[in-house]
Order: sequence, then structure tokens, then C-alpha cells
Amino acid sequence: MKKIQSALDKASTFVAAVLCALMMCILLANVILRYIPGIGGFKWYMEGGQYLNVFSMLLAGAGITVQRTHLHVELVDTLAAKHPAVQKIHQIIVSIFIILFYAMMTYSGYLLCTKAKQAVSTMPQFTMGQVYTIFPIAGALCVLAAVVDLIICLTDKKEDEK
Repeated sequence: MKKIQSALDKASTFVAAVLCALMMCILLANVILRYIPGIGGFKWYMEGGQYLNVFSMLLAGAGITVQRTHLHVELVDTLAAKHPAVQKIHQIIVSIFIILFYAMMTYSGYLLCTKAKQAVSTMPQFTMGQVYTIFPIAGALCVLAAVVDLIICLTDKKEDEK
């Protein structure tokens, strides 16, 4: 399971970094093309940059889930750390709520992308439904990452030995 966890982290980080780099290339190319007479740049550069930014942040959520670097309540973590059994129960409860959150995001994203068939996007040949497909994809990856984290938490013997 730890190999799957590591692979999810590396893959989500890599894809998020590539999407951010692509976003920067589009924005840079548009700035350069804006000063060339007759070309003027891309009409869709701003929307494309925004979509790539959101896509990369949603995919980075899988890496955040795998590494357990999401937001924490420091007081609860400190109190739970004093007792290994309580700490393990706390981690399990947090993992379950993370799974529920990402499952709702996946389902809601699926509903959104199936109902948004209008062609409002300024990017060539894309409907908003196609743009919104990142929500169920990223949500499913985050659910997978959270389930792997929960399995590791349940099977990890180091927590019980403290």
C-alpha cells in the first residue's frame, strides 16, 4: 500500500506541475504574440490559464491527501498524540470524513459535467461539460488516495507499539 501511496503522490505532483508549466507557457506565449502585428495573441488565453490552474490544484489534492498535509486542528492533534489509541482513532475519523468529502465532490462533479452541455467556453471546440470533467476525475483520485491512506492507517502497527 505504501508503494501505491508513493506512486499516487508522485503522479499527482508531476501532473499538477506539468499543468502549471503549460499554463505559464500559454500566458507567456500570449504576452509575446500580443506585440506581433496581425496576430494579437490567443482569445482564450485567460480562460485556458484559469482552467489549467484549477485543474492542477484539484489534482494536487490527491498528493495532499496522501501526505496528510491537509488542514489540521493543532489542539486536537496535540491531545490525540498523547495516546496512541486515540491518535489512531482520530486518524481513522479524519480519513473517513475526507473520503466522504471527496466522494461528494466526485458525484457532484459528475452531475455538473453531465448537465453542462452548453458551449459557453471561449476555448475552441470545448463545452463546459468537457471542462468540468476534471471534478469527477480529481475527486475519484482523491477518494483513492484517501482510501489507501485509511488502509495504511488501519494496518500500520507502528502506531500501536508506541
